[in-house]
Amino acid sequence: MTTPEKTIRRESILLRVLWMLLFLLVWQVAVPLLALLVVAQLLYRLFYGAPSGLFMSFGDSLSQYLAQIGRFAVFNTDEKPWPIADWPTARAAEGEPAHRIKEVEADEDAAEPVVAEADTETDESAVDTENVPVITDVVTADEVAESENPALRAEDQQSEPHSFCLM
Repeated sequence: MTTPEKTIRRESILLRVLWMLLFLLVWQVAVPLLALLVVAQLLYRLFYGAPSGLFMSFGDSLSQYLAQIGRFAVFNTDEKPWPIADWPTARAAEGEPAHRIKEVEADEDAAEPVVAEADTETDESAVDTENVPVITDVVTADEVAESENPALRAEDQQSEPHSFCLM
């Protein structure tokens, strides 16, 4: 006769085996993806002289994810990896700094722009400082779309394309 505790253990181990099989399939996809990422990072490094920050952060989080799968598979932890848990966040890079796009800087030898004298002088009496609008709240595009304001929705309806049928 089996006790209820043994039955619960068998069911939990069977459920864990199913999870392990699922994560084995995920592993089979993630490892080649990491290999492609390694090659892409190497090519990026060869062409730009420094590794890509985007590849570095995704590669770190993907390798942490693979480590989570491994820890779960060998019974080191009972915490299931993504999609049950959150996707691992990338850690700060400890190696070579990432490639940064250079900003356009003004050369000292470059010609100075020509500025008309009328543009350099400001007539302070023409500036209305009392009626300057002040922004008190920032509204995102999502909030506007979800808004129940009919005036805002009317603008959206006017921007829809109209189709005509000529026979």
